[in-house]
Amino acid sequence: MGWVKERVAVVVAVVMGLLAVSASVAGCAGAEQGRSRGAGERAVASAEVGPPRIPSATGLPGHAVGVGFAADGSGFALLADCSKTRCVQRVAVLDKGAAAWRLGTSPLPDVTGDLGITAGLVALGPGRALITEGEWPPPGRTWFTGDGGASWRQSTDRARGTTPTVPEGGALVQDCTTSDEDGDDCARTRLLAVLPDTGEYRVLANQPPLKGVVTPAGRIGARLYAAGLDPSSGHPALAVSEDGGGSWRKSELPGGPKGWNMSVVSDGSALYAAHRGQLLDEDDVKNGLLAIHRSTDGGHTWEQVWKHRKGVEPRSILGAPIAATDGSLTIHGEDGVWRSTDSGRSLTRLGGRGPQGWVTTTPLGYLWGDSFGAGRYRISADGVRWTTFDLGADS
Repeated sequence: MGWVKERVAVVVAVVMGLLAVSASVAGCAGAEQGRSRGAGERAVASAEVGPPRIPSATGLPGHAVGVGFAADGSGFALLADCSKTRCVQRVAVLDKGAAAWRLGTSPLPDVTGDLGITAGLVALGPGRALITEGEWPPPGRTWFTGDGGASWRQSTDRARGTTPTVPEGGALVQDCTTSDEDGDDCARTRLLAVLPDTGEYRVLANQPPLKGVVTPAGRIGARLYAAGLDPSSGHPALAVSEDGGGSWRKSELPGGPKGWNMSVVSDGSALYAAHRGQLLDEDDVKNGLLAIHRSTDGGHTWEQVWKHRKGVEPRSILGAPIAATDGSLTIHGEDGVWRSTDSGRSLTRLGGRGPQGWVTTTPLGYLWGDSFGAGRYRISADGVRWTTFDLGADS
């Protein structure tokens, strides 16, 4: 079992002082981001569905460092209540239809000194969640709850056995099987499934037909996406599964740099794949955006509609792009927000400069969190209409 450090830890770094902007996709960024984001990326609901209603909870102790939701609107949040010498880690729970969050039990130990908070959270369905330790070296500890945070069962992120598919409600994650020469990045990976009823890890029996560092790239309805390299050409490629990971078809992309990973999202009529990676000769950018690809045939073929040019913004992307049902595409980056109304071919700055939040995808739709740990969140089912909510005493 190789490194399976959760990408949620990077979001924690943003909360703890904008460290994600300076370090979030350094080192094993490809492995981290692919793993945790693949667990939550879903299709955005149709324009007929309004934004989810999530209650605020400014009375919760500390600040939120991880949030996850199930399709029924229930959810979990990791909280860090920190003094100068110690951080107490807590768990908040939102039950289905509840008007308020409540504190559940927490299996996490206090953090002392300058170790930082690395725990990650994956929501696996109503009342079910997995917390991962997120520390190196593996295997890392995990804790699973199936009763809304009333109790937790400790295990590890070591895979035991195989599974033919990713079960409904489960998560597709990444396992680093071969480290690079420096030992701090992955040279080869495989995909695992997290079982929603137990939080256990299984090797996906039929792996995508890709080589190198293979990462989960999203979930659109019943389709799963994975990113890696084409075995024959060595170019970046995607693989698509129509049956929960039971079988895969390769989806070639226009040639370009290898990059780290991709996020695939949909506006209901087209797919967009945002390709992340290191920008050449742009050392001040840590979450580089290499290219944007678009598909109108379910991912069988792709057109590169945008690619990086030296010094031209947006040079970065924080989290996933937002493909809204009004046809717009929005990118949150290290130096602002950018929007396209021409299918991703050109992007125009919106608002001010500096980090403007991190976007993830959940079974409820897009989730935006601020870059400064203030506990401000927005959520949207269609990328157009948003609901704002605040979590934690620092809100």
